[in-house]
Amino acid sequence: MKWYFKFASCAVLCAAFVALASFTACSDDDSESGPKLVLRASASSFVTGEGSVTFTVTFVDKDVTSEAVITNLASPRDPVQCPWTTDVSGIYRFQATYDGEVSNVVEVEASSSGSVSGGAFYRQVLLTKFTAVWCGPCAIAQSYFNRLKPEESERFMVVAAHQGDRLTVDAGKKLGTKLNPQGSVPMWNYNFVSSSVGTGVSGISLQTIRREITNSLEKYPAVCGVKATSTLEGSTAKIEATVQFQQAGNYKIACVLTENGIEKESVEEQQSEFNHVLRTALTDMQGIAIEPAVAEAGERSFNYEVTLKDSWEPENCEFVIYVLKEAEDGTFVANNGAVCPVGGEVGYKYEVAQ
Repeated sequence: MKWYFKFASCAVLCAAFVALASFTACSDDDSESGPKLVLRASASSFVTGEGSVTFTVTFVDKDVTSEAVITNLASPRDPVQCPWTTDVSGIYRFQATYDGEVSNVVEVEASSSGSVSGGAFYRQVLLTKFTAVWCGPCAIAQSYFNRLKPEESERFMVVAAHQGDRLTVDAGKKLGTKLNPQGSVPMWNYNFVSSSVGTGVSGISLQTIRREITNSLEKYPAVCGVKATSTLEGSTAKIEATVQFQQAGNYKIACVLTENGIEKESVEEQQSEFNHVLRTALTDMQGIAIEPAVAEAGERSFNYEVTLKDSWEPENCEFVIYVLKEAEDGTFVANNGAVCPVGGEVGYKYEVAQ
């Protein structure tokens, strides 16, 4: 009996040791951070018949794309050739193999241009207002804007570049000298293409504002989209903006910081509060060249940061990111963009099929 007891005790201890060793081994396996073989796509979506995606494969940070095999999981027998495209709408899943390793799965959406998501990007119009706190006609112009329907006013990314008042900043003054050399206020510029001066039939009115929406949609449809994520670390506001291009071409990108809800300080000021006020420009306001030039559909990311002044309210501040595309005459036209609150995020936005 003593011999049996000792044997049983030894067996229990051995089993416990094996179980502990197995648990430790499992724990070590679980601590590994993701697959060593990583598959990436140049874009998460594109328009069928127009766009395409290119895949890259890395193994422990080494590019092994030329040696890896990439497959469409819907038809795994046929290796994918890059760039990959299709005329059939749908969500496609891809995976790569290399030297016995299997990668993560990547999804790419191919959609027709009229679909709700993954198709035509929602076109936003850049409206740069040259204005001043003491300007009576500026308040009248704003009253026209306030009469727009929500689906109309939401089309605009607004930057109010104040001229000759307490809210004037160097970047706005410089742009005003270039686009508005007469110093007239109000003067509203749309997409760096057209302008309206003063108020009334020949100037800023409800009709002319609405007309600019139609002109933007018809003459300069969106061929790119912007999504962004912002963080606030102390007084430093950061933003990562990702642009998805649907067409090749020469582009520029710009990023500025604006603030809403700035209250009036004297009876001479014509509005109770001022919104979309340009606080600083993180790039040239007419954009900096995206290099190298965009040769195919795909995504690129851009990072900016700014130190907020004590007098600025972070919860009222927004990044305005806009992308300009070169037109046939060589000028650069604001094609699309996004407005992202400091500490917030915005995703790609698409036109809704009618």
